[in-house]
Amino acid sequence: MRPHQWYKNLIIFIGIVFSQNLFNLEIWPKVIFAFVIFCLLSGAVYILNDVKDLERDRLHPRKRERPIASGRLPTKFALTFSLILIPALLYPSFILGFPFGLSALSYFILNIFYTFFLKNIPIVDLISIAVGFVLRAVAGAVIIDVRVSPWLVICTFLLAIVLAAGKRRHELIIIDNPPEHRESAKEYSVEYLEEILNVSSSSLIVSYLLYTFFTSYSMMLTLPFAIYGIFRYLQLVHIKNFGDSPEFILKDKASIINIVFWGISALIALYVVRP
Repeated sequence: MRPHQWYKNLIIFIGIVFSQNLFNLEIWPKVIFAFVIFCLLSGAVYILNDVKDLERDRLHPRKRERPIASGRLPTKFALTFSLILIPALLYPSFILGFPFGLSALSYFILNIFYTFFLKNIPIVDLISIAVGFVLRAVAGAVIIDVRVSPWLVICTFLLAIVLAAGKRRHELIIIDNPPEHRESAKEYSVEYLEEILNVSSSSLIVSYLLYTFFTSYSMMLTLPFAIYGIFRYLQLVHIKNFGDSPEFILKDKASIINIVFWGISALIALYVVRP
C-alpha cells in the first residue's frame, strides 16, 4: 500500500490553510478523516497497480523489491484485501458529503483507468497523474465547504506535471529497456521530457505569480521561496539525476529548509498581514 507515498495526500490540507480556517478546530476532524480515506484509497489502488504490473515491476531495479513483485505477498491475498477495502472507503466518503464522495469516487475511477489503460498512452499518462492531484486538492476544499479556487486547480495541476515529467525522465535514464517496464516510454525521450519540464515549470511560475497578484498581495512574500523550490527541483533532476520519486526532495536539505520558509511566509501572509 506504499505508506511512504501517502504524503502526496497532504495536499488535502491546502484547502483548510488557504481558506484561512487553520485555527478552526471544529472542521479539523473532517479534514483528517478525509486524509485517512484518501491514504487508504490510494493504497488500495497501489495494490491493484502492483498486481496488474507484476511482470513489468520485476524488470525494474527498484520496483522488483516490492512485496507482490518479489513474491513475499501472495497476489490473491493482496487483491482480495484491496477489493474489500475500496467499497469500505467509498461508502463513508459519501456520508461525509456528496461533493467529497464524488471527489473520492472520481479519484478511484481515474486511477483504475490509469492502471489499466491511461498509463500506456504518452502525455495522457502525465495529465492523468496531474488530475489525480487536483482531485485530492478539490476534496480538501469541498470537505470543509469552501470555494475551490481556480488558482488551486491550475497550480496543483502544473506542479504535478513537473514532478511526473521529472520521474519519467529519470526512468528513461536508469532502466536498460524502458518500454519493457512502461509502454508509454516508447514515445518519450529524455530531450522531449526536458522540454515538458521547461514548459510546465515556466507555466507554474507564471501561474503562481498571477495568483499572488490577483488574489493576495501578501502572498508575494512567498515568491522567492516558491521560485527557488522550482529551480532547485530542476537542478536536482538535471545535475544530480534525482527524480525517481518526488519524495527524494525530502532528502535534500536545501529543499527542506526552503519548504519550511515557504510555509512560514505563507502563514504570515495569510494569517498576520492579511486579516
